[in-house]
Amino acid sequence: MNLSRKKKLFLSTTAIAIAASAATGSVAAPVEAAKPVNFKDVPEKHYAYDAVMYLAANEIIKGYADNTYRLNKPVTRAQAAKMIALAIGAEPSHAYRMDFTDVTPDNGSYDHIRALTQRGLFANQKKFNPNKPLTRGQMAKLLVIGYNIITDDNDFIIFDDVNKSSGYYKYIITIAELNITTTRPGGKFNMNDPVTRGQLAAFLYRTIEFDNNRKKGLITYDKKKVGYVDQDKNLIKPKPEAPKPVPPKPKPEPPKPTPPKPKPEPPKPEPEQPSLAAQAIIAVNAKRKDANISGLQADPALNRMASMRAEDMAKLGELSHTTPTYGTVQEMFDTFEYKWISFGENIGAGFDDALEITNAWLGSPSHKENLLSSKFTHMGAGTAPDKDGKIYWVTLYSKK
Repeated sequence: MNLSRKKKLFLSTTAIAIAASAATGSVAAPVEAAKPVNFKDVPEKHYAYDAVMYLAANEIIKGYADNTYRLNKPVTRAQAAKMIALAIGAEPSHAYRMDFTDVTPDNGSYDHIRALTQRGLFANQKKFNPNKPLTRGQMAKLLVIGYNIITDDNDFIIFDDVNKSSGYYKYIITIAELNITTTRPGGKFNMNDPVTRGQLAAFLYRTIEFDNNRKKGLITYDKKKVGYVDQDKNLIKPKPEAPKPVPPKPKPEPPKPTPPKPKPEPPKPEPEQPSLAAQAIIAVNAKRKDANISGLQADPALNRMASMRAEDMAKLGELSHTTPTYGTVQEMFDTFEYKWISFGENIGAGFDDALEITNAWLGSPSHKENLLSSKFTHMGAGTAPDKDGKIYWVTLYSKK
């Protein structure tokens, strides 16, 4: 709801995943992003291109508000749980309860984590660590258990850094034998390294391909041969690397005079990704453009106040339109002498990217009213993580 000087309302407090500055604060579950056509940072020649396009078309993954996928960004445990749960269609039973103290219902992956924990993919213990990167060893275990892949002791492949004493040994060897990983045999699997978004997409895509062939009967498990076999009853083994052709040695040429070396140019800095707050403004204006509504101008003063309110909520550990330090939005505007005609506020927590929380806000009438209001002219956004890494989001809207 928009507030004006003629209409001053006391804002209700809510502790759910998202909340707007309105008298009613309840909202539906987060809405998934629309199917992306492509990502501007995923070239067609990239090894994970087909995987990313397939998973995006099937709404298993999505990108960021700036239409990037960020192939090299590590995947968190919560994000991986969501991807795999969506891929295998896992849903928790209503009565199932987890023991994790760091995963609450306002986390965007809460039900996905609950579904996989109920299936035994995660141990139901005190801490889940949702924001820690998923390791390659953990990823192997999730894929094997999630897709009910039989493990055996054939050991057709070995890695220098994967010992039988490791709890992930049988899972890593299994996905290697089935060519779900293309890591060179005898090399290093690097099971403790984080999995990137591009790598997990490729691993999951190959696992889905294996599962589809198994469902069609093209791949079966042979108990006598103790392994998966193809239609001709041949054991499936890791594909050997094709030998690289050795080019003929060129005839030596007489030495040429060495020209002076040019001065090396300084390396060009890589373009920085926009901050989460900037992504929120991009996402909101994209939705306004889709609705044929004028975009909002980023307001530095609103950005600062939104960040301060987000930090206040993160320290408090809950969502509230009345923060401990700054009070209501109107009280904060008065404190910092911000001039306004009308204003609104959307807040949220437990979402990993701006596009996800923007879509969730659009699923709630009161939040949508702020987000798509044609009366507003300016906007600010701020984010802050709490002690467990959960991100708190604040967007402020105003007409000056």
